[in-house]
Amino acid sequence: MNAAGTTTALPHTAASRPRDPRLDFFRGLAMFIILLAHTPVNPWTLWIPARFGFSDATEIFVFCSGMASAIAFGAVFTKRGWIMGAARIAHRVWQVYWAHIGVFLTTAMLSFAIDHFGIGLTGKAYVDEPYVVPFFDRTGEAVLGLLTLTYVPGMFDILPMYLVVLAMVPMVMALHRAGGLPAVAGFVGLVWAASNLAGYARMAYPDASAPTWLADVGERLSWMLLPSNPFGADTWFFNPFAWQLVFFTGFAFGMRWLPAPPVSRSLVIAAAAYVLLVVPFAWFKIYDGFYVPENSALHLWIRGTRMAIEPLWWKSWVGAFRYLHFLALAYLAWVAVGPRGVRLRDGFTPRDPAPRPVRATAAAVAVLTIPYSYIDEIKVLSPALDRWFFENIPLVHGNRIELIQLVHLSALIVLGWAAIGDRGRAFLVRDLVRLAVPVIRKVGTQSLAVFMASIVLARFNGWVLDMIGRDAWTVAAVNLTGFGILIAVAYIVSWFKSQPWRGAAPARATAETQPSAGAADGRGGTRLAAMRA
Repeated sequence: MNAAGTTTALPHTAASRPRDPRLDFFRGLAMFIILLAHTPVNPWTLWIPARFGFSDATEIFVFCSGMASAIAFGAVFTKRGWIMGAARIAHRVWQVYWAHIGVFLTTAMLSFAIDHFGIGLTGKAYVDEPYVVPFFDRTGEAVLGLLTLTYVPGMFDILPMYLVVLAMVPMVMALHRAGGLPAVAGFVGLVWAASNLAGYARMAYPDASAPTWLADVGERLSWMLLPSNPFGADTWFFNPFAWQLVFFTGFAFGMRWLPAPPVSRSLVIAAAAYVLLVVPFAWFKIYDGFYVPENSALHLWIRGTRMAIEPLWWKSWVGAFRYLHFLALAYLAWVAVGPRGVRLRDGFTPRDPAPRPVRATAAAVAVLTIPYSYIDEIKVLSPALDRWFFENIPLVHGNRIELIQLVHLSALIVLGWAAIGDRGRAFLVRDLVRLAVPVIRKVGTQSLAVFMASIVLARFNGWVLDMIGRDAWTVAAVNLTGFGILIAVAYIVSWFKSQPWRGAAPARATAETQPSAGAADGRGGTRLAAMRA
């Protein structure tokens, strides 16, 4: 406020454009998937996207974090200068560092408490899952390694990777100022390729089948393999020098250095074709011979090809095929939600039910596959019928019964979609989307806090399932409750970040603002006036 009593507008120091709803939505989805993936022996993980392709929720999280970093920190670089932008990044790295320390300590102590008080499964050591035994057996070395990021056990490696990549942002901004997008692309691509050569040397050398020169170059780049513990030769599972490729791809889109890709039928077909082509090489049900005859020519070719191209899909160093798979999925998702994510706001238009011949075929398939789809239920109701069926009509090999169950489920979905009518279809794809998307977006806006909670919650959920057993109902109850907890964390953290205590205080009745009983009936008015004077 100036001398005249008017308010002077402060200069904007953050991005003025609104948050992209697609960014928060997909980052929120990644948080739910990560919770499922980290929960021990969780049957729902058999159906997360990672089971059917090379990329998974980690790419979603890192890519969206790159976009969010561009929106949150990029404007500081452009409006306040490089030094202030670097300072803002340093502050965020400091926050992520202590978030990592807190998550590790909380999870380690939870695992130790279960063992210490004997409230877990008999004979099971919970400090082995995740493996945090050195923290209690060799505490001094482990604490030193934890604080210097040289002790990074599995499951605790995403945040360290993220903070190293964040620390590279000032360099990338300086490169862009000096040489534009080509300089950034050259740096990011070169660092990614170098980390892959280091990984190749570690995984393949001294294999005689590996090209010698690749292994030699990779050996010279071994410094890029950051040590994950002070007790052995293990390295970080998520190599930050490789994962920066995914982060800075999102960052470049967020900074608008890269234009949005066009919506093209040919690109959609190419992306979908690649995603489908990857399935046999990524889904263990196929490459392990469950849904394809084991040791058949097709199975041996799929398995052999998968092993031969491992450096192109491995996770630690973001193989080229893995990166391409993520880009294909991201493009399909970007097209699916519409321009500016309009379908996330308005929902989808319900499709007409399948034609009558398709519904008739689905009904026939659903009936014929009943014996394979409800094996446990039939066995309980009639063991004799179950035994007679599989002894006399062995139509399907046991390894492929689940495939028949998937066919049965697909037929039920077709029939159910037709049965619920126009109003039911509209509710599912329009009204329910409108209700769910804001909640998922809220989770995405608080991704760091939610991620921290999910790591600890995943171990807790695993312990709960150990205690109550894992059947369809208990697994669903625990997973859905976990989702609810993540949502609650997001809303609570958002409330605290809004700093409600800094708003105007509510009006409170006081003796000076309310007349006394005497004043109400005409007495005491003189005394009250004197007190106010």
